[in-house]
Amino acid sequence: MPLDIGLIGLPNVGKSTLFNALTKGHAEAANYAFCTVDPNVGIVEVTDDRLKKLEMLVSPKSCVGASIRFVDIAGLVRGAHQGEGLGNQFLGHIREADALIHVVRCFEHGEITHVDGSVDPIRDIETLETELFLADLAVLERAVEHLGKVVRSNPRSTQKLELATVEKARETINRGHSLRSLSLTKEERDALKGHQLLTIKPMLLLANMSEGHDSEGDTHYHNLKSHFGEDHVVPVAVGMESELNDLEEEDRQLFLEELGDLAGGVDRVVQGGYKLLDLVTFYTLANDKLQAWQLPRGMCAPQAAGRIHSDMETGFIRAEVAKYTDLIEAGDLVKLREIGQLHLEGKEYVVEDGDVIQFLFKA
Repeated sequence: MPLDIGLIGLPNVGKSTLFNALTKGHAEAANYAFCTVDPNVGIVEVTDDRLKKLEMLVSPKSCVGASIRFVDIAGLVRGAHQGEGLGNQFLGHIREADALIHVVRCFEHGEITHVDGSVDPIRDIETLETELFLADLAVLERAVEHLGKVVRSNPRSTQKLELATVEKARETINRGHSLRSLSLTKEERDALKGHQLLTIKPMLLLANMSEGHDSEGDTHYHNLKSHFGEDHVVPVAVGMESELNDLEEEDRQLFLEELGDLAGGVDRVVQGGYKLLDLVTFYTLANDKLQAWQLPRGMCAPQAAGRIHSDMETGFIRAEVAKYTDLIEAGDLVKLREIGQLHLEGKEYVVEDGDVIQFLFKA
């Protein structure tokens, strides 16, 4: 299954327009709060030049790229953690996402209202982050109370680590820091998973720019970069990117020239989402089907097999691994095997970006 990235932000910042640009869809995008109530869901294929080269090399009957599922979640407002503006429902949608892209308005437009009456990206980010903080704090307070009773009643309880981790997370939130800043062991992360915390999710900021380089929009964008770091902010002219979907090729090229360095915003979002989740791509060729798969960095061969089918992870025996660059240079798997560059790997093998893998498993 594709991994989910939730598009979040205040009302009227361009989330649904961005969703349409990403998915070439037609989600409702209107100038009033909560025009999106039920989340829109769309799957976007990741641009992959290596997959194209592999397809040319092996000429499979079918070729399938890796993909990310984007979920357009309705805008949050102040008081969302207490249910304001259907906040409880919308926060529930955010909890289901693997990572978040926070869409922030960086353009001035007299006809598009702002929920707070003026455009101020840093204030808007702090507004939404506060709601996520307070929602997490409420979850953690309840968890500490419940787990404290469990551990006091049974000093040998296996939930001691979970209680200690939840208390650490609560202290972090109380200090005004998101849980993304918290250094956790694998065991501690596993202990927090069931609580569906919001501020632990990886998050990228998307600066929604106007199609032209207006001075106020550029100032807003540069302030974001200065405040949060350039690697955490992606600039996109969302409205223009959405309009590009409906243009003929000649008109599209003219628009792209007008966008200048803002062109290619959709690809930047998809690639940014891929980096946000810290994914690697591996490839399989079976039954004349070439396919790209995504996997969190650091996972081993059985987990990679499980991305294809759970039975393959359970029955995993070994993996036959070729490096992408070796395969391209050799020209085919047979020659790669002849020169000894096709490797047999076991359960401990950590999958690397660009691996071409054939799995052997018990059915």
